[in-house]
Amino acid sequence: MRSAGRFGVRARWIVALALSLIAIVVLVIALIVSSAPSRGYDASYPQCRSSYPPNPLFGIVGVNGGKPNNANPCLADELDWGRRAPGLKRPAQPALSLYIVTGNPGALHVADWPRGGSARPYGRCNSLLTDACSYLYGEQRAFDSYRRVSALDPALARTSPWWLDVELGEDWAGTYDLNIAALRGYLAGLRRAGVGGPIGVYSTAAQWHDITGLTAQTTTRALGRLLGWVGGTGLTLIEARQNCASGGFTGLAPTLAQYQVGGFDADLRCSGAA
Repeated sequence: MRSAGRFGVRARWIVALALSLIAIVVLVIALIVSSAPSRGYDASYPQCRSSYPPNPLFGIVGVNGGKPNNANPCLADELDWGRRAPGLKRPAQPALSLYIVTGNPGALHVADWPRGGSARPYGRCNSLLTDACSYLYGEQRAFDSYRRVSALDPALARTSPWWLDVELGEDWAGTYDLNIAALRGYLAGLRRAGVGGPIGVYSTAAQWHDITGLTAQTTTRALGRLLGWVGGTGLTLIEARQNCASGGFTGLAPTLAQYQVGGFDADLRCSGAA
């Protein structure tokens, strides 16, 4: 009987040890899963004085400091932050993308408004708020933004996706044609500078139409094939998923949809986009 008792104690000890090991394995798996990147984020100059979004699945970094002619003062640090992201394979989303602020402030007599030059689609710029000068302004600002990134990482500047941030909070001209001319300049400036990756637009359908007069049906004809990133500061993940399914505003299914998480701008990679 004493032998049976010792066997019973040993069996209970083995069971307890096995259960403990299982609990440890489950805890380790839970920690790994909880620490794995699960969402993308975008960051720019507002994060220079605060913390960056934690553990990004992918990052999108703003090159400018709030205006097309301003620099993001912590661009180098934010590029390092984005490079640490793993990115996505399916659907494909690179670890790091870039965006630039756009606008058309010709009516405000800004110091860097073009004084002359030729814009191939529009002719000569006469230093006034014209289509030609709007185009050159966009082209020059885009080229300057590219140069800022290229000075830090030439390969990233050439191959990364670039996004044009088109929002009503920036300075725009009073006609659709002037604003479309400026956006054509931004697109041409990025390509002329050396961008070989895809280019898209960050906006919403309402803002896009208010600024350009364009819709999902007319954008491609006016500006070519552009990816879409649906803005959504303050939105939830559920609303971002709805925006992914919305059909977008550029004529292509949205690539990304923004939402808010813990004070940060998070980004959902839409599954329906190429």
